[in-house]
Amino acid sequence: MPLWQTAYAKIKFDLTAAQVFQPGILIRKRISTIMSTKVWHSIEVEIAKVGETAATTQLWNFNTTGLEVSEDIKSPDFITLRAYFDEAPDIEKLRAAILHNLQSLSLPEFALRRLEALTIADQDWLSEWKKGWEPILIGQRLLIAPSWKLEQIKDTDRLVIQIDPGMAFGTGTHETTRGCLELLEKYWQGGALLDVGTGTGILAMAALKLAPGARVTGFDVDPEAVEVARENAELNQLGDDLELEVNKLSSYAGQEFDVVLANLTADVIVPLAPEFPAVLKPQGTLIVSGILREQGDDVIAALTSHNFTLLEAKPDGEWITFALRYQ
Repeated sequence: MPLWQTAYAKIKFDLTAAQVFQPGILIRKRISTIMSTKVWHSIEVEIAKVGETAATTQLWNFNTTGLEVSEDIKSPDFITLRAYFDEAPDIEKLRAAILHNLQSLSLPEFALRRLEALTIADQDWLSEWKKGWEPILIGQRLLIAPSWKLEQIKDTDRLVIQIDPGMAFGTGTHETTRGCLELLEKYWQGGALLDVGTGTGILAMAALKLAPGARVTGFDVDPEAVEVARENAELNQLGDDLELEVNKLSSYAGQEFDVVLANLTADVIVPLAPEFPAVLKPQGTLIVSGILREQGDDVIAALTSHNFTLLEAKPDGEWITFALRYQ
């Protein structure tokens, strides 16, 4: 995805590709929106975090060409989704579809706070898009900020990670990313760390910020993802310190990392369960996310069958992140 300054957007989940949401399912799909001289039709949805999937499902079903997720520190239980369309969708049909999904999730109608149609001229695209992004506080020590907000946070004593959001799910706004970052802050004390499916590189960069001088390796099966991670590492003056490469998990067998991060999906984590022990030190920590709450038991069962013990479960909305110890 490189950055939005290159005049195109790519929406991407934290692993290797964007994911279209369907109820209870995550399906990988790359979405690319090339800017051109046209009018953009946009829908803004303000919705409770627990209802995010109810809205994103229908935005994709109504053929959005790109989706942003942002949040406001002043309203931490809600998020704002902005979706772009080639043609204006029927907003009332979209509202009804989202409300139906909320009902199927046993969530009240007032979880949908606002749904608004906008028309944006092409020349206003970048300025309109930037308005929705604010610095994000993560845990006790981290702060994620886009480049145009760095002046605003210049006096912070937190560790700043600069990400210009070219992707909705690799920038700290999603529950899975936050969960990984918060558990990373708690369990990572330095040494060697492996970021499985590095995507934007945000988790690998956070690890290096939290433990300067540590060995941090991030890999992805997608060469484009690795390119993006390298660009982000350069933005954060970490380009010479992070090991970022196209690879697969089995290639790291025997290297004994202190911490392994895997912000993937349940259907990817479960088959990888037999491979994680080979890349961890005894008593090493595995942090996994990208897991819907209802999938949590299956993930834990797969990992505990390979000598992992659950240290902590961190739910956030519909999602859950786990920290486990390898025996």
